[in-house]
Amino acid sequence: MRNRIVLLLFVLVVATFLTVGCTQPQTAMQTPQPTTAISTPVPTISTPIQTTVAPPPVTIAVVATPTIVANMTVTNSTVTPKPLTTVATKPLPTTFDYSIYSSDSSAPVPTPPDPLLVKTDAGYVSGKQENGLRVYLGVPFAAPPTGDLRWRPPEPAQPWVGVKETKAFCKACPQPPNASPELETSEDCLYLNVWTPAHDPGEKLPVMVFFYGGAFGKIAGEISTYNGTALAKKGVIVVTTNYRVGALGFLAHPELDNESANNVSGNYGLLDQLETLQWVQRNIGAFGGDPSRVTIFGQSAGGESILIHHVSPQSKGLFSQAIVESGTFWTKGAEIDALNSKADAEKLGVGFARSLGYSSPGAIGEMRKLSYQEIANATPWPASPFQMVNSRHFEPTIDGWVIPDSPDTLFGLHREYPIPLMIGHNADDGTTLAADANMTVPEYRSFIRDRFGAEAESVLLKYPATSTAEVQLRLEQIMTDYDFADAAKYVAGSMSELEPKTYLYRYSYVIPGQPYGAFHGSECFLLFGWTTDVKADPVVAANIVDLWTRFAKTGNPNGGMNVTWPPYTKAGDQYLDINTASMVRTGY
Repeated sequence: MRNRIVLLLFVLVVATFLTVGCTQPQTAMQTPQPTTAISTPVPTISTPIQTTVAPPPVTIAVVATPTIVANMTVTNSTVTPKPLTTVATKPLPTTFDYSIYSSDSSAPVPTPPDPLLVKTDAGYVSGKQENGLRVYLGVPFAAPPTGDLRWRPPEPAQPWVGVKETKAFCKACPQPPNASPELETSEDCLYLNVWTPAHDPGEKLPVMVFFYGGAFGKIAGEISTYNGTALAKKGVIVVTTNYRVGALGFLAHPELDNESANNVSGNYGLLDQLETLQWVQRNIGAFGGDPSRVTIFGQSAGGESILIHHVSPQSKGLFSQAIVESGTFWTKGAEIDALNSKADAEKLGVGFARSLGYSSPGAIGEMRKLSYQEIANATPWPASPFQMVNSRHFEPTIDGWVIPDSPDTLFGLHREYPIPLMIGHNADDGTTLAADANMTVPEYRSFIRDRFGAEAESVLLKYPATSTAEVQLRLEQIMTDYDFADAAKYVAGSMSELEPKTYLYRYSYVIPGQPYGAFHGSECFLLFGWTTDVKADPVVAANIVDLWTRFAKTGNPNGGMNVTWPPYTKAGDQYLDINTASMVRTGY
């Protein structure tokens, strides 16, 4: 029953596109009294206290009620991956006195050092050993964005003394309560998580940094569901991170423009992502990673974030490769508008302030006095996934600074960073994202004419509908084809003219026992190791983990499967169809 519920809930969470302050316990610093001078340098990798904090149970919101068939079966696959070399785990000492450490790099260091202790630029952190990996959960990468720091770019994390235990996920950033009713949130949420197979900082392993989806208004699932174990066991370091969402992450307002040296506002969630990438550049070497080999990857809104970073001047030099999973892209899409203009974003922000009772000068100052719950509770979140993605809401703004112009325009002008790229979408992205449109046939025709203009009649001929049920089906197909497939193909075509290591895919594997096909975000079940919950084909899961990690290592996903995935070109139009029997196809 639990397995069915986990899949059921996550399907619908992805359809709508862990402590307060996350203060980990610290060991008080004591001044060491060595009898002999010790010249050993401060270690960057270091022995566990014997405590194991398991990640909290997954809490996911229910938006609708699909039915998952029981007794799902494992599908046999003809695709056999070649195993990647994994990193052996060295036995670790069982106890260690952390009190002899301090944040002062000149302080004496004992021998042998604790292999679970790592020094970041803000202080020492201690993680845990799990599944042959060293894991650090709830590492501060920025100061809490509370009080006067609300609606400002993230400030650096405040340094601490002693050792901060980072063994538990932090709470999620605030979001509308009806988006994820049971999810624990806190405005003090700017923390990240690291899974590393490295034993030594000199290993310089490739790094993968993940951004979650959720329409920029929530987190799809919760941060603990994006567990980096399956990926990290293939020899890469995995980083997942929180970023602000909804009104607290993307509110634009003229008063905020006036506070900014760049005359901009909104996009605070994107700035959190940038702060994460800067933290990685400064600190990942201490965890055994190579800051020059950073692959950013994301799903849904996280995928759109990757595309934005591709064209943002603020992101230059912070990553070397990218993977985009079902990322929206078009400023004015068929059913999804991926970004707001500055004027529209500020109009939305002024209206939101007015809804809270603040319309006079000084509105932002008064709104900073409100609790984060009051802000989140006032943020609209429609019950219908279709209405959510199709309505104006808090999301990235073309502000001229973080986002200098619309990404579709900039890719058309070849202004993206020419780096290895893997991009694709799921064969049935629209089945859950366009759910519950509740549109009549006349309303459907009017909607298509409004969205497509001169092309409307040809679209109606291609996607005819004579009943409400058929309208629902057509809306799902149009969203999949235009908002996701066409966007992925357009980006791949542009990048392929600048960077030969460009790969296009379609994920068409259907998890058994559910009616939504290869739905939006379903690849995450396999990528983050949830196959036990849903009885997904373990070979398909191994293949997708293999493809993603090989790409992160070399910029080329090939070498593990018995299929060669060719780079994408406009002329060849070849892509990899990922399924039980993955194969190269043409005609995306």
